[in-house]
Amino acid sequence: MDFFLQVFEFHHLLVLGIGIFLGIIIGALPGLTPTMGVALMIPFTFSLGATDGLILLGGIYCGSVFGGSIPAILFNVPGAPANVATTFDGYPMTKQGKARKALELATIASVIGGLFGMLLLLFFAPIFADFSLRFGPTESFWISLFGITVIAAISDGSVSKNLMGGCFGIFLSFIGISTITGTARFTFGLDSLVGGLHMVAVLIGLFAFPQALRLIENLRNSEKSEKNTFKQEQSTIRQSFKDVLKNPKSVTIGSSLGAFVGMVPGAGGNIASLLAYNETKRFSKNKDQYGKGEKNGIIASESANNAMVGGSLIPLLTLGIPGSPTAAIFLGGLLIHGIWPGNNLFVDHAEVAYTFLYSMVVAQILLLFVGFAMIKYMTRLTHIPAHYMAPVIISFSIIGAYTTQNNVFDITTVVIIGLFMFILQKFDFSPAPIALGFILGTIAEQGLLHGLQVGAARGSAFSYFFTGSWNIVLYGLVLLTVGVAVYQRLRSTKRTSLLKQVKSVSGWNFLSFRALTWLALSMGIGVSIFLMTTMPLQQRLFPQITLLFLLILVLIEYVKVSMEKREVKKDKSISWPFIIIVGFVSIISLLINAIGFYNQVLILVISIPLFALFVYKQKLAIRQICFVGLAFTFILYIVFSVLLRVPLPAVF
Repeated sequence: MDFFLQVFEFHHLLVLGIGIFLGIIIGALPGLTPTMGVALMIPFTFSLGATDGLILLGGIYCGSVFGGSIPAILFNVPGAPANVATTFDGYPMTKQGKARKALELATIASVIGGLFGMLLLLFFAPIFADFSLRFGPTESFWISLFGITVIAAISDGSVSKNLMGGCFGIFLSFIGISTITGTARFTFGLDSLVGGLHMVAVLIGLFAFPQALRLIENLRNSEKSEKNTFKQEQSTIRQSFKDVLKNPKSVTIGSSLGAFVGMVPGAGGNIASLLAYNETKRFSKNKDQYGKGEKNGIIASESANNAMVGGSLIPLLTLGIPGSPTAAIFLGGLLIHGIWPGNNLFVDHAEVAYTFLYSMVVAQILLLFVGFAMIKYMTRLTHIPAHYMAPVIISFSIIGAYTTQNNVFDITTVVIIGLFMFILQKFDFSPAPIALGFILGTIAEQGLLHGLQVGAARGSAFSYFFTGSWNIVLYGLVLLTVGVAVYQRLRSTKRTSLLKQVKSVSGWNFLSFRALTWLALSMGIGVSIFLMTTMPLQQRLFPQITLLFLLILVLIEYVKVSMEKREVKKDKSISWPFIIIVGFVSIISLLINAIGFYNQVLILVISIPLFALFVYKQKLAIRQICFVGLAFTFILYIVFSVLLRVPLPAVF
C-alpha cells in the first residue's frame, strides 16, 4: 500500500502525465513508433531518479501505442505497426462521419486492454514468466504461420490476391543478411540492401506514402479536395461505453490474446492486434461488416495492442527477456539506472519496481482522461484540406523513415515501395497482407530453420514440429483458419454460375492481355525458383517454399482471368499532370542530404498547393500557401531540432 500511495505523489503524477501526453503525440506522428519514442526519451531520464525515469518511459510506451490509432482512424495511416489492424474499420468509420465514435471506442478499448495487461503483470508475472519460456522455435514458427494464414480471413477482396500480397511481404523480409547463415542474399550487389529493409520504412511506404499520393490524385476533383473531410456525426462518451460493455466478447478476446502474444518473446503488438481482429471476426455474427466500419474490429485491435504492453513487460522484468522491440529498448533504460531484471528485482529494488508497476495501472486511468480530452481536437484534423494534408503526411513519412537509422536509403525504400503500392492498389491489392507478411516472414523462417536443426539433433524434425501441446494447438488453429476461409469462400460463390463458366470452355480467353500478364509472371517465378537451387539449402528453403506457393496463386489468378468472357475495364487511368507532380515529389523526397530536411519540407508544403492552384484551378491564395508552408516548417524545427534534438540533414 505504501508503494501504491507513492504513485500519487505530485512529482510522480506529473512525470507520468507528461510521459502519456508525449507518447500520444509520438504515436500519432506516422513513422515515430513506440520503440523510437522510448529510445528518444532515454537520455532525458539521466537526470531523473530511477523511479521517475521508468515512470516516464512507461507513460510514453502506453501513450504511444494508443496514439498510433489516431492517424490509423483519421487518415488510414497506422502510427505504428501495432495499429495496422485498426485501419481496417477505423478509416471506413471516418469516411462514414464517425471519426469521433471510432476514437472514443479506441480510447475505451485501449484502457480496458491496458488495465488487463498491467494487472496480469502486477499479480501473475512469475507464473506467466514460466509460460513464456515454453515457447521455442517450433511454437514461434506455428504462431507466425497462423498470423500469415489470417490474411485469407481478415482481408476483403480476392483471397488469392491477399495471399499473393502476403507472399510479396514475406519475400521482402528475406532481403539482407540471413540471421541463420550470416551471409547476404537477394541484395543484387547493392551495399544498401545488405542490412535489409527496415520495418518502419516498409510500413510507411505501404500505408502513408500511397495515402498522400491518393490525396494528390483527388485534387483534380475540387469538391473532394477542397477539404479532406467527411461530415461528422455526433457521439457521446456514454454511448461509446455502452457499445463496448454491451458486447464484451471483442474486448475480452482482444485483451487476452494481446497479453498472451505480448508474453511471447519477439512477437509484439502487430501480431497481437491482427490475431485478435481475426478471432473476433471469426466468432462474430456480422462477418460481412468487418472492413466496412465495424465497431468491434476497432475494439479488438486496440484492446489487444495495449494489453500487449503489460504482457511484454512480464518476461522482461522477471527473466530479462523482452517480449517486444519496445520492451528491448526499455531494458536499456533499466540497465542505465543500475537495475537488473530478474527475481531479485522485486527484492533488491522493491520500491522502484512496485512503484513503477502501480504507476502503469494508474497510467491507464490517466490515458482515459487525456485521450477523451484530445479527441475533440484530433477530429478537427479531418478538416485540413487535402492539398495541405498530402505534403504533411509526406514530410512525416520522410522524418519517420530517416530518424529510425539516420539512413537516406530508408527514404528511398519509402518512395519506391510507396509508388509500387499505389499502383498495386489500382489492381485491388491491399497493403495489409504485404505488411503482415513482411513482419512475420523473418520470425517464421527463423522458427522453421531453428526447429529443423533442433529436431534433427533430437532424432526427428517431424516429431519436434508436430508433437507437444502448444504445437498441436497452434497448427490446429492454422488448419482451422485455412479450412474456414476456404469454406466461406466456396459458400459465397454461386456454384451454378461457376459450373456454367467451366462448361463453356469456348468462352475462355487464355490469350487476353491480362491473362498473358499473369502467365508471364508465373514463368518469371518459375525461373526464380530454379535459379535459387545454386544457393545453400538454409538460405533458399523458405524463399523457395514461398515462391512455390506464390506460383500456385498466380496460376489460379491466370485461370480466373481466362474464364472471364470479356475484359473487365476499370478506371485506372493516371493523368500526365499527376505523373509529373508525383515524379517531382518523389525526387524532392530523396534529396534530403542535398537540400536539407527543412528546405525539403518547405518545398513540398508549397509546391503541392501551387499544383492544385495552377493545374486544377482551385481557389487558393498564394500568400496563404506561403504562410502555411513557413509556419509548418518552423513548428517542425522547434519540435525536432530544438526540443527533441533529432539529428537531421541541414544545408547550413
